[in-house]
Amino acid sequence: MKKFSIFFFIFIIATNSVFADVFDSPAKVKQLAAQIPVMDSISCKFKQEKYLKNIEKPLISYGNFEYKKNIGIVFDTTYPVQLKTSYTNENRKQINSVINAISSKKYSELEREFDFFFEERNNNWTLGLKPKQSQNSSKILKSITISGNAIIENIEILQNNGNKTVLWFTK
Repeated sequence: MKKFSIFFFIFIIATNSVFADVFDSPAKVKQLAAQIPVMDSISCKFKQEKYLKNIEKPLISYGNFEYKKNIGIVFDTTYPVQLKTSYTNENRKQINSVINAISSKKYSELEREFDFFFEERNNNWTLGLKPKQSQNSSKILKSITISGNAIIENIEILQNNGNKTVLWFTK
């Protein structure tokens, strides 16, 4: 168990250092289209950690994740409580539209809302999105960082109030 804890700690530090670097690399939509793969529908496991500004330990949850291309996202949380949350074209549209645009390589749909940043290392890619100051989302959202290989493996959402949500996806 101790070895797992040390490995997990090193993984978190390495992941955070990758995220820190991506915002030093502005990118254009043409660059992204060539380097991030088109993604299909997927079912996998997820783990989520929420770091709230005034709470010492993260809130941890996990369960099953399903993405149906052009339809939406479902988080079926199994721990610590049973809860099903849907992000579809009709429900919570903004989150769904970001994931649909990235998986379908339709980045131009996000161009008016976000500035893009991108890095690729050893067949792994990291996409950073920062809301443009002229957009309403910039009042709440500091950045979104998405990384993966053939699929999206990790998403980190930073809010201006200091709260952070990190999601991991595994088959």
